[in-house]
Amino acid sequence: MEKTGIIDIGSNTVVLIIYDSIDPIHVQEYCSEPVRLVSYNHNGVMSKEGIEKTLEVLENYWKILEQHHVTTVGAFITEPWRNLKNTDELMDGLARSGFVIEPLSGRKEAELDFYGSRMDCSDIQTGNAFDVGGGSSELISFIDGNIHEVLSLPIGAVRLKELPVDPSIPEQYMKDAFLQAPKLLDTPSSVIVGIGGTARATGLLGRELFPGEVLTVQHVETMLKNLLAEEEVTVAAMKRVIDPGRWAVLAPGMNMLLGIMKAYHAETLRISEGCVREGYLLTHFK
Repeated sequence: MEKTGIIDIGSNTVVLIIYDSIDPIHVQEYCSEPVRLVSYNHNGVMSKEGIEKTLEVLENYWKILEQHHVTTVGAFITEPWRNLKNTDELMDGLARSGFVIEPLSGRKEAELDFYGSRMDCSDIQTGNAFDVGGGSSELISFIDGNIHEVLSLPIGAVRLKELPVDPSIPEQYMKDAFLQAPKLLDTPSSVIVGIGGTARATGLLGRELFPGEVLTVQHVETMLKNLLAEEEVTVAAMKRVIDPGRWAVLAPGMNMLLGIMKAYHAETLRISEGCVREGYLLTHFK
């Protein structure tokens, strides 16, 4: 097949992935820039600085795509465009990059997250999944391999960074989530599927500190406690295996991840390598 490029403009990072195979999915090139676009959202207005910083990254991605002779490209933006007072200004500004950028609703992002997770978690046919992103968190309930219910919460690792790392915060968000979408509780399972950057970073740290062990809620609790205490072994492990652009948001994101696991009474965490990008690839280009 011809190579396909997918650009994901998120609240924390702007990512470019070049795939040289879809069946099976194979990544040739992965680029990520920690723009933290959500931090340029001031009272519902995206600043010109945030738009320009994102444009710089997108212009560089054009060069990388050209170097790899990629002509098929899909681009989307997730949480940063939602609920803005100047949505048109943001989207018109990003369009100057030359990319056709599709804005994804929270529901659509959750659905694509689920489809992406099927690439390596399809053996779990009924249960729950989540993605703690930079600006939002997606919750997915699924039955017999099909989506049952989804909900997008307007809170993610970058926004949580501005709040205390306290278990009461994710606990309240999850209580509200279950009130808004009670069908999320229809699929109890001891294993929960973690999707996206926060889950993958947690998995990397877990494998480094607890090699060969299934990642449990107790493991996540221990890692979070030690990160907050700046315990030497845990911090050194984080710096070895996790990209520096994620260090500052790891503990806030892990706190939300832990809160989700506890709300679902999940005992273990299964990390998917697939996420919204793979879901987009499979639904738009396969």
